[in-house]
Amino acid sequence: MAEQEQWQLQGSAAELYERYLVPAITALWAADLVDRAAPQSGERVLDVACGTGVVARSAAERMGSGQIVGLDINTGMLAVARSLPSGTGPRIEWHEASALEMPFPDSAFDLVLCQLGLQFFRTDRVRYVRCSGFWCLTAGWA
Repeated sequence: MAEQEQWQLQGSAAELYERYLVPAITALWAADLVDRAAPQSGERVLDVACGTGVVARSAAERMGSGQIVGLDINTGMLAVARSLPSGTGPRIEWHEASALEMPFPDSAFDLVLCQLGLQFFRTDRVRYVRCSGFWCLTAGWA
């Protein structure tokens, strides 16, 4: 094998993100985010800018029942998310849409999670959470 060939990455950007960044960085942050948010069984949870679904899967593992929705604008990231097992807990619904124009009614969720997606939102984002619900997010480098 030529030396240059051994350093070539195989796969799409989304596959590489899942293979390298998720285990090294974002899975740790996702676990912390979900621990702090503490989703409860029976709640409706939205993971905005879900990418390959690491936060949604982490939330599903914590919940016995309920609904989890992952939303992302990137087709490739969602393809990877859909290809991965969701593990225990509620089945995850994946939606392709922009965080700027989410296809959900106001007050549709008890909890909205977002890891590394704050920079994609307008200020009216709070309308998707019911009155006694809350947003829990990480800003990362934003």
